[in-house]
Order: sequence, then structure tokens, then C-alpha cells
Amino acid sequence: MRTFGLFLNMGANLGRTPEDVFQFTIEQARLADELGFHDLWLTEHHCIPFGINPSAITASAYILGATRTIRVGTAVTLSPLYHPLDIAERTAVLDQFSSGRFDLGLGRGGYLKDYELFDLDMGRWDCEPLRTAQTIVDIWQDKDLTANTARSGPSIFQPAPRSRPHPPLFLATRSPDTIAYAAEHDLPLQHYFAVPAHARVELEDLYRQTNSNRISHVHTLICIVGDNESALRDQLAEALAESFQAGDWPHVPQAPERHAGEDGGPADRAKMAQAVADQAIVGPPERVREQLNQFVEVTGATRLVFYMEAIADQAITLQSIRRFANEVLPG
Repeated sequence: MRTFGLFLNMGANLGRTPEDVFQFTIEQARLADELGFHDLWLTEHHCIPFGINPSAITASAYILGATRTIRVGTAVTLSPLYHPLDIAERTAVLDQFSSGRFDLGLGRGGYLKDYELFDLDMGRWDCEPLRTAQTIVDIWQDKDLTANTARSGPSIFQPAPRSRPHPPLFLATRSPDTIAYAAEHDLPLQHYFAVPAHARVELEDLYRQTNSNRISHVHTLICIVGDNESALRDQLAEALAESFQAGDWPHVPQAPERHAGEDGGPADRAKMAQAVADQAIVGPPERVREQLNQFVEVTGATRLVFYMEAIADQAITLQSIRRFANEVLPG
């Protein structure tokens, strides 16, 4: 069975002020909940206009309280910036308060600014999100928190999570070691919206070398429902170029250039925006269904999450959410 959700990045270009952006995020969340979408995913960035939400877990807490049935997750919590116990505790609290509606997604990011702001050793990037995932799973499995340390006496994790065997945990990664760990523990992957379909298939093929079960990985992609496909793609490419430029900050030295051009060097942001816009799912309802079916045929995706606000137009985004629920799904 396929499920459909929304990806909320909270870019500065979504409104004139931060108040506009946060209010629009709440409006999307409530509308998606009302229309029966399955899940919402919130991003996290620090001191860059590409996304102005600095705490995916905090934002998730509010959205969980503002909605009734929709699942809410982080895409992603930047694991190098936190102590694993802190993430495990906060997740358990949200798992309890939301009756199990919270999904934790972990990733390591890559912006140099994050490490400078938090005064972190950039070597932390190398072992994430694997180290945090391992620690959190151990904590949730009731392993002694003080094992192999100099501290005396056992420590008991509180509160115990409501979900069993533990709250849902997703990993955004391309690292073979992290993918192997995820596969060993039935932890689904999260795919970023700009990743081409063939690259997603390659990562899942690697996952299946360890785990052949039917796992519902999260596939985020841009989807805009509207009648004029050509005009919408042009508007989307323009908005993405602005967003990508706002996120064009130095990466940690260990991070490979994630958006390489044909020459292997950094990709031109406008060209990259156009390429992402070209691979987006855009058009009238029937055309959207056709493109979705093609994507699913290639990837086998069953959990689809849409970055509709990528077009940076509140009216078009809300209309797209409504039309997807009312005109695409019934078909």
C-alpha cells in the first residue's frame, strides 16, 4: 500500500517574515491532517535562509500538538550536533505524548557553519549518523547507560518509549557502513528530494544485500499539481535556484561535493535547479498520476513524501495539496 505525506523545509522565501513562514507551516500541517495525508517531515538548518527551522524535534512537538492523526517526523535531526541520549529522551517524550505518531529521522548534514557554531570536532561527521543510531537503539533496548564507563551504579532510561520495539527510526545516509547497520536493524532509509531515481535504487540495492524484507523507505520528491505544467516547471526552477543559492555554504572538509557538475567540480546552482525541476512531478492530476506511476515503477517506492512548497508560492502550494488529495488520489 502506498502512503503520501508532505516535506516542510521552511525556507525563508516562503514569506516576507519568519512569522509568515511559521504560520504557513502550521497551515500546511493542519490542511494535510484534515485531508488524510499519512505523514509530515520537518527539516533542520542553522543560520542559513535555505531553511529557518533550527530544531526539527521542537517543531515536531508543536505540530504533533496541532494535529490529530497525521504522523510527524524529522528530515532530519542533525545527529552530530546532539548527544545521543538527548535525542533518545526527547524522542521518547514525543512518542508518549503523541501516542506513537512521531518518527525520528537522523542525518549528518554537511555544512561547515554547523560545526563552527556549536564548536564541534569535524571528525564527528565521519561517524554519523551511525554512532548516534547505534547508541539510541541500545538505549531503547534497555542496555545499561553506564556500561563501559567510569561512572558508578546503573542508570535507567526514562521515560520508556511507548512504541515497541522502539519508536520508528529512519536514516538519511549514503555511507555503506550506515546502510548495513540500518539493514541489520530494519531501519528504513530517507531519500532527499534532489536525489535522482537511479541513485535511490542503487542505495536500496546495497541495503537489500543485508536485508531482503519489504521495507518502506521514505522517498521525498517534488510534486506540484496544477494545470499549466510548463509554467509551473519554470516557476519551480526559479524558486529552486533561489533556494539552492541560499544554501550554497561551505561544507565540512570531509564531505564530498554533493552537487557535482559534469566536470566533477561544484555544479552551477541554476543548472542544478533546472535539473531538479525537470525531474519533479508536475502537471494536471492525470499527468501527476502518470509521472508518479513511472517513479514507483523504477524505484518500487511505497512511502512517498512531497515537497510541494518548493515552488515558494503559498497559494499554489495549498492548492496543490488540496488537488492531490481530491483529484489525484481518487484516480
